[in-house]
Amino acid sequence: MRLEQLRYIIEIADTGSFTLASERLFIAQPSISQAVTALEKELNVTLFNRYRTGAVPTTIGLQVIASAREVMRNVGEIEKLTSGDYSKINSKITIGAIPTLSTFLLPQVIPSFQLTFPNVTIRIREQGTEKSVRECQKGDISLGLVSLHGKNQFDPEFHFHHLINGKLMAYVGPKSILANRARITFRELLPFQLFLYGDEFALHRYCLEQISQYGKPNIMSTTHNPESIKRFVMQTEAVGFGPDISVLNDIYTKTGAIFPLEITDASEVRFGILTRKNRKPDVAVDAFIKEIISHCPR
Repeated sequence: MRLEQLRYIIEIADTGSFTLASERLFIAQPSISQAVTALEKELNVTLFNRYRTGAVPTTIGLQVIASAREVMRNVGEIEKLTSGDYSKINSKITIGAIPTLSTFLLPQVIPSFQLTFPNVTIRIREQGTEKSVRECQKGDISLGLVSLHGKNQFDPEFHFHHLINGKLMAYVGPKSILANRARITFRELLPFQLFLYGDEFALHRYCLEQISQYGKPNIMSTTHNPESIKRFVMQTEAVGFGPDISVLNDIYTKTGAIFPLEITDASEVRFGILTRKNRKPDVAVDAFIKEIISHCPR
């Protein structure tokens, strides 16, 4: 059994095809087929059912592939320990991040990471959790910085590394009759116009679910830009929403341009890192994740 054989079966499982696997690995398709057939003979099992349309792992094949992924993850850890010059790594990390974590963590994490990995390009997509879940599933992003509200959980195909907890806050501008309040409930928010994040954000769905228990929410507008929400709230009587870690330390809050209100019946918000359980080992991505964890307050 050789490491390249394990790489081959993982790639075939991910692509569903010997041909696509050979294209991704830049290896001739007959070479991959011969290597997998040799592995099957060595193990005395059939790892894949071959069809004209592709390849599907057998029951025992799924178990072997899962073990192969673990082996390759361990190999990646060994490579990290023995590779002294990370400046030779030239790759790209794409992050899907909710605005809260993008501004709260990444300004500290990225400069520190690039001291060790100067030639790794980092691309940030500020977007909602639900979009990051879809893109993580398709392999379009390396990892997601996401949130979970209430008792919601991610599907078993994902790994969620919990970082910190937060509390959902409402915030209003000086024109609002709520400006002198310190606390409020979802029921009390029903009559007010709401300015929400777009529907790809978990926060959007959670707020609507809670307020809809008492009637039809009065939505003024939605946007993907947190700055736009704050500007509208400051100039109108609309209510915006955000986690305490972003609202309480915000410049507009400190200067009295917006006023945060604790939502007393809101559930805790969990923030963390989302990755696919079956992702390929990647020295740079793994190091970036560890850098995030090290910078996250405990």
